Amino acid sequence: MNSRVETETDLADEILAMHGRIRRTLLAGKADDVTASQSAVLGRLVRDGASTTAALARAEGVRPQSMGATVQALEDLGLVERTQDPTDGRRTIVSATEAGHAARKDSQRSRTRLLAERLAALDPDDRATVARSLTILGTLVER
Repeated sequence: MNSRVETETDLADEILAMHGRIRRTLLAGKADDVTASQSAVLGRLVRDGASTTAALARAEGVRPQSMGATVQALEDLGLVERTQDPTDGRRTIVSATEAGHAARKDSQRSRTRLLAERLAALDPDDRATVARSLTILGTLVER
């Protein structure tokens, strides 16, 4: 371990800090009007399918009122739509529109391109180390 990383707690802190730096780097290169929290919600809807605002709030760890504002902003952008739940007329279901799916795909493509360009600038041995690190990090989240 390097001098900054002496314990497992130090290593965990460094991993979390690096995650934040990667995320900020990717967000800085975005070309759309979607905020990070809106992007997370749109991604969840594209990946997991339609949901209620309350379920989205729980999944994202925010208050339902905050999620309502996020969903409204996405709806205003035409990226999500709300429909009444056919089994419970009191509930509203939020789903990604075709434009939302396309925006998410474009965003993913843009982030992938940015990271690929940076990876291409690395020494081949360093790229191999990054690839090996992903395999190791994968075991941390599969437990």
